[in-house]
Amino acid sequence: MIAAGGASNPANFPGYSDAVASALDLSLTNAACPGETSRSMITGMRPDNGCQDYRTRYPLHTRYSGSQLAFAVHFLRSHHHTDLVTLQIGGNDLLLLLHNCNNDASCVLSGLNPVLATMEANLDTIYSAIHRQGHYGGPIVAVPYFAFNYNDPQNAAIIGLLDAAVASVATQHGALVADVFHAFYAASAPSHVPCLAGLQIATPAGCDLHPSAAGHAVIAQAIEAVIPTEDDE
Repeated sequence: MIAAGGASNPANFPGYSDAVASALDLSLTNAACPGETSRSMITGMRPDNGCQDYRTRYPLHTRYSGSQLAFAVHFLRSHHHTDLVTLQIGGNDLLLLLHNCNNDASCVLSGLNPVLATMEANLDTIYSAIHRQGHYGGPIVAVPYFAFNYNDPQNAAIIGLLDAAVASVATQHGALVADVFHAFYAASAPSHVPCLAGLQIATPAGCDLHPSAAGHAVIAQAIEAVIPTEDDE
């Protein structure tokens, strides 16, 4: 969950979407909700990883009622000239598992496959709604996740499985997939620890889970790298 400092003003939390919109000269509508899971994106209800609690206290970048998916479908149906959709969802499914397991490794490992299977089913629902209900046929870029420590085989493996599940559903629906995992690996050299490389938000205790401005720039570049240009067409 995003720390709430300055949360009364959503502009205090720019992200990769701001950088992508600026680079591509696009008007941005950001419907993201901190702590959204793949399930809560569909239902607009708990359980989630804090999204609904956040919405009761602080404004989002874009004001809407109901679920994020319902808003996305309505927006796309009423904005026929939308040029790009980016979708980063699934990471909070894993974080919710970690919370429910109290970070116990054996619990996490035993629960990982069921969580990923449920997430994949939810992502299938989300992509299908964007295409069929939102009548959107433009490019979608799926935005997977980075490892917090590429030197930790277990951390890297779990994030790799999460990203593989995200990418699998995305490609089944014709979406593009940004290679965030390897982009952060390269950008965090030589330590290959994004926190030490300044790619995560610094806190007195070390680092927040979320990317810093530099980290969001890495994600934005990974997204821009997979969007076809006129030269590619």
